[in-house]
Amino acid sequence: MEQTVEGITKKLQADSSNAPMLLLERARLYADNGDEANAKADIASAASLVKEPQHRSDQTVAAVERAFREISIRPAAAEVAEPGRKTDPLLAKHSALSVEELVNVTVKAINDGKQDQDGAVSAAASAALARKVDGAQGKQAALTGDQIYRLVDVFHTAVAAATTDSLDECVVAKNIAQCVKAAVLHMALDPDSKDKEKDAGEHYHANINTLQKAAKGIQTAWDVHDSDGRFKQLACRCGASMYMAVAYSLSTYVDSQKVGDNDDIATSLRGIYNLYIQQVWMVGTLSTAKSDRAGEVGEVCQGVLRLLTAAKPLFVYLFTAASGSGSNGSGSKKPSKTPVARLLQMFGVAADSPVPSETKARSHALLIVSQLVAAAKDPANSVMFPEHDASSSRARAQAHSAPSAAVMQLRKEVTGIIDEWIQSTIQSERSRGLLSAASLYEGGVGSDLLSDLWLKSGWAGDLWDQGEFDKPETQLSLLRFADASSTDVSVGKQMKGLGNGLVQELAKRKATSKGGSDVDDELAAAASMVLAKWSGVATASAPASAQVPGSESGAAGADSEMDPTGGNSTTPDIDPMVLANMHMERISDALNTRDSNKNGSADPLDNSIEKAVEALGFLCLKPAVKEHVAHNEGFLKRLFAVGQKTTSMSLRFSILMLIRNLTMYKPVLTEEQKRMQQLQRLGKKAQGEGGSSTDGDKSGAGRTVGDDLKQDDEGEDPELDSAESVSKRSVSVCKCGGVSVLVSTVQPKLRPSDSAKDTVAEIMVALVTTQSLRGLVVQQGGIRTLLGILTTSAPKADSKMSQSNDGYVPRALLQKRDKNIAFSLAKIAISVPPNLAFQDPREIVLLLLSLLHEDSEPQALLMKFESLLALTNLASMEPGSSYDVRDYMAISLNGVSSIEMLMLSDHPLVRRAATELLCNLVYSPKVFERYVANAEKYVREEPAPGELLPSGIVELPSDSEDNARDGDRPGNSDSDGDSYRSHRLHLLVALSDVDDAATRSAAAGALAILSNDPQCCRYLFLAHPRASSVLVRLANDLADSNDSDRQLRIAFRHRVAVIWANAAASGDARVLSKLRHDTGVVDTLDDMTHDPKMPYFAAAKDALQKIGKH
Repeated sequence: MEQTVEGITKKLQADSSNAPMLLLERARLYADNGDEANAKADIASAASLVKEPQHRSDQTVAAVERAFREISIRPAAAEVAEPGRKTDPLLAKHSALSVEELVNVTVKAINDGKQDQDGAVSAAASAALARKVDGAQGKQAALTGDQIYRLVDVFHTAVAAATTDSLDECVVAKNIAQCVKAAVLHMALDPDSKDKEKDAGEHYHANINTLQKAAKGIQTAWDVHDSDGRFKQLACRCGASMYMAVAYSLSTYVDSQKVGDNDDIATSLRGIYNLYIQQVWMVGTLSTAKSDRAGEVGEVCQGVLRLLTAAKPLFVYLFTAASGSGSNGSGSKKPSKTPVARLLQMFGVAADSPVPSETKARSHALLIVSQLVAAAKDPANSVMFPEHDASSSRARAQAHSAPSAAVMQLRKEVTGIIDEWIQSTIQSERSRGLLSAASLYEGGVGSDLLSDLWLKSGWAGDLWDQGEFDKPETQLSLLRFADASSTDVSVGKQMKGLGNGLVQELAKRKATSKGGSDVDDELAAAASMVLAKWSGVATASAPASAQVPGSESGAAGADSEMDPTGGNSTTPDIDPMVLANMHMERISDALNTRDSNKNGSADPLDNSIEKAVEALGFLCLKPAVKEHVAHNEGFLKRLFAVGQKTTSMSLRFSILMLIRNLTMYKPVLTEEQKRMQQLQRLGKKAQGEGGSSTDGDKSGAGRTVGDDLKQDDEGEDPELDSAESVSKRSVSVCKCGGVSVLVSTVQPKLRPSDSAKDTVAEIMVALVTTQSLRGLVVQQGGIRTLLGILTTSAPKADSKMSQSNDGYVPRALLQKRDKNIAFSLAKIAISVPPNLAFQDPREIVLLLLSLLHEDSEPQALLMKFESLLALTNLASMEPGSSYDVRDYMAISLNGVSSIEMLMLSDHPLVRRAATELLCNLVYSPKVFERYVANAEKYVREEPAPGELLPSGIVELPSDSEDNARDGDRPGNSDSDGDSYRSHRLHLLVALSDVDDAATRSAAAGALAILSNDPQCCRYLFLAHPRASSVLVRLANDLADSNDSDRQLRIAFRHRVAVIWANAAASGDARVLSKLRHDTGVVDTLDDMTHDPKMPYFAAAKDALQKIGKH
């Protein structure tokens, strides 16, 4: 397995074009070996990659979806028997029986309870059977169709026979459910089971019949016990995963676009799907507040997600169009709520609810609704809706501007439920509606599902009018809704225009209510957060006919009560600096209380600190606030000290975002981007002077408040966001312990999220942009931290690569995080000696070479340039030392090819850096040989004259030319007089004659080293028609230079003198004759021998002696 994983990893490093499929292949290997963490990481990386255009195709998307289903649900060989019975002699006895014998014993023991010895026989038999089936390899212990059906039947018998709702009585049922689940999933995952041609399709049809019988048996059992609430609850608790497995496995035998057909298989699939949605989902999610049910609710939710991905059209239709006619699970005949209502009910709790099971259920619900909306948006998943034909044709005509039938139905259902709750006079229901609506916006689907609410006349006004009279708990829910919905600028404008006054009043409640309750503190904190987000939003001033947030067209019926000249809209905004001070004071008070409690890593106050830090971070998008916060070192030191110790990842992430906003540089804009930004400002100004328009409102749709804050810089001092100011803020952040916060937050033991890792990588780039901070970052563990958060798709150093390159070619990094990490390491490697910064420089060479191929980022040229400088520093270590990576960089990783291409770059700084790097690399014997090999083949009796760089083109030899046999001498024909251009030495000669002095110096330095080989000398003076004149010109360059260029002139002369001295010592009479008769060479050498103190004196004197002119 290790060899196979290693092979796939090498393929990923060599060719990233098929990265998603390779990652999924490696994930499957990890999963088969029980390595769940690496399997999930590879699947997540593949899912991220398929979002990019170059990797997105129907095949890759389907493969990722299939991996999420199959790899995550594939059962591992586990101990499923009751822990107390693992060493039971009865269990050991039954373990020796065959699968068929165990099925018979289990069924008989359950059906004939009197002979079951108080459940011992059935428990032992079912446990032994579960071990065999669940841990089976291949078909060794696969159940037959008859055995599966018998076990499904006896499962329901065992559940019905239970006398209490305790799971202790249902150990046998759980073991049986695990057996059936493993067996039917094998049918779904086994490729042979889908082969209709193999054995005349006998295996294929047998599996379908088995699954249909199992589905029918499940539905029959539920119909028989329709009024038995206890049975339904126990069946869900014990068998939810079995029901999911049967439905999922059956779905793999039905085309997802034919789920509405009337054939037997599609009918069976609709039946079992409907049972899961109407019964298992509704009953299994009844008790989200019970801590002992959290795992069971999670299992039901996971089942919903898997069934959704397996047959999207069927699931979307049944879930959104369900009538909710089933029983509510309590045995009463009262109709239950719809599946959508239950989903929204799970949202109706605060994200920071003190009940862990409720927050877990809310997280599951958020994931479900996001996947449900994504599926509903695809018109192909609306095939079962009556309105499908009309909506799909409209979607094609309007390029997807119209919603699908599924989205329209889902929106209608959600809007009706949320509106009913919010308009309720019962405070608990109103609070649930507000929290549910907030959750939808937090999940990114609020604009898709709630846009119809904003079409209702007076709806938003009533929301705030009633809010004044709500209980504090309900007001808190209203503030959370305002907070979440304000991420959509168009919604935020309306909400601010109507609720600014009330929110400001609530934000001051703590200051005016001495001895106020905890709810008052929560209200003040939540209100302050809303004001922070609203600080970047202009008060809505659109007339009633303007565009409604989230709607597809400008519609009448918008909130006519939102009068920009009256009501709450006249309340002046609070200055962002005042808000910042308010939040800093709130944080300081909480820190004081936390210190007095002497709590270390965890504290109940961490949640309130987190909210205040989040709001402060948002306000720090304003340059003036950034300056104010960044230079309040006492405040930052105390906050960062808590950030290093707390176990609350939410608080840590809020602090990360604060640091990010304090240290981010303004993006470097192209000229075109600058012009576009100017046009946007002019348009915004014209809109403000002439009134808003429908088009103006449309421009805000889908924008976030953060976008407006970043662009709303009118009245701000531009110097506050200059590179110098950002650098000073970065120094202040590091001085207060910011780097330690970054390092501690992404420790593996804390299991940091991908978002936290991405943010740390982004911040590190900003910090090390300040050169003085690079050493500090290294000292505080920044290198280990950066290397530790690389994604699984990033290339890793391999000791075997030092032996041979195996055709390896560096490629661009795929993930933004990896690019930021490589960029940070490049900056560090430029300034810090490699032997002090890195334990093994090879760890970063591969990343830096990959950065040379970056073209998609706005800073691509800068990334290439700084990566070249870093590689140059790494290649400057003492040859032969443990830190010498020249061979590894240039040959093992084939980096020299990438470097040579950048030596031809149009950008002079990139070209210079690449040439300087090559000058360091030619100290490697292998690179040296690469440049002098076959040079003699280009020597002619009489070198043909020609231009140095015709058409500005330089040809590099192919590998086949490098390895050509002596008999295949290029340039034998008279027509091939310019063949010398195809040798690599020609590139160095050409670069020795460019405009940039530093590039000329580096190229000449490389030639000086290479001229130690006679082949190089013969090429320069016998094959290349212009090399001699280029060297003469270089030696006499900068003759009239000032003091600043004097050292460069000395360097030029030293390099040329060494080349001529080596040529004179080459032992070739033709070369000596060439030098002796070149007056430019002789005169220049003679001039070099006038001052014995010059470093080139000895080489020039030696050359003159050898050519006989001294």
